[in-house]
Amino acid sequence: MKAAVLKKPQDQFYIDDIETPKPTGHEILVRVRAAGMCHTDIHIWEGRFGPIRVEERGVRFPLVMGHEIAGEVAEIGDQVRGLQKGDSVVIYPWIGDGVCKKCLVGDENLCVRGTSPLGILRNGGYAEYVLVPHWRYAVKIGRAYLDKIAPAACGGITAYNAVRKASLEPGDHIMILGVGGLGHLAIQMARRIYGASVIAVDIREEALRLAEKLGAEYLINPSKAKIDEEVMKITGGLGVDAAIDFVGSATTFGDALRSLKRGGRLVIVGLMGEYATFTIPLLPMRGIEIRGAYVGGLRDLYDVAKLIEKQIISIETSTYLLEEINDVFDRFRKGLITGRAIITP
Repeated sequence: MKAAVLKKPQDQFYIDDIETPKPTGHEILVRVRAAGMCHTDIHIWEGRFGPIRVEERGVRFPLVMGHEIAGEVAEIGDQVRGLQKGDSVVIYPWIGDGVCKKCLVGDENLCVRGTSPLGILRNGGYAEYVLVPHWRYAVKIGRAYLDKIAPAACGGITAYNAVRKASLEPGDHIMILGVGGLGHLAIQMARRIYGASVIAVDIREEALRLAEKLGAEYLINPSKAKIDEEVMKITGGLGVDAAIDFVGSATTFGDALRSLKRGGRLVIVGLMGEYATFTIPLLPMRGIEIRGAYVGGLRDLYDVAKLIEKQIISIETSTYLLEEINDVFDRFRKGLITGRAIITP
């Protein structure tokens, strides 16, 4: 089968012919029709999660990346239940041990023994086929949604988990920092599920135009105005009820903290990997909560798939051939792609 292989960090992808896996037992082989490009892929390509080398997190090269995967079941092992050849599926990539308390309730992303994700610690979807270690990670979907639903496997469930952790109520003000592949989904979820008022923040004018189209009521470009000052104008000096930081830099962290009202919640998703300083006593004095959101659980993927199929939310995508991956990845790293880039092997 054809696959885009990264042989070492900061190298090009090589389109190689590698052996097609054969599923046994609970495994399934999926013919990949769409593989979303995620910011985590940039970290792997760079070789670092901020100050942490990817090898310290278990990444080994050569590697076939791509963990946002949708396609059709091509072959099944002899112990597979509920799936058959030809079924259209989106794959949950965050593989846990399957037996700990977190895994048993569908929160495999928080497996107590750690995860072994497709496209990160094992070969993923930038290939014609991918071997999925257990049939339970395959969520059946309608065939018509294959190219639109692949990003749900990471971007969708991450945004869903982050918005849920923001604990929103109707009429709350929420600030979304970073209107990329995740932020544009969080805007829709905050508006359409929770009835919140959204303030979108991004330095790219095209991203802010997308945010406005998706329902953001207020737009802030930090290159033109100070975030916290604009937020105070919008909220009558109170601040936002919640903020979700999809960037994760020291700057966005500080901007978000200064923009929260008393009792506000900050949800951090971005992995830019910098060090931040803040005045600790202000957290208890103002009743501020800081929460981390790491992707989402298997049960979240079922929820997000339904939201997409019912057209409650939509994912902005652009589609490219596997052979175009080097050019597409370069543009993606430079922030020149709005929404999600989809590779079609």
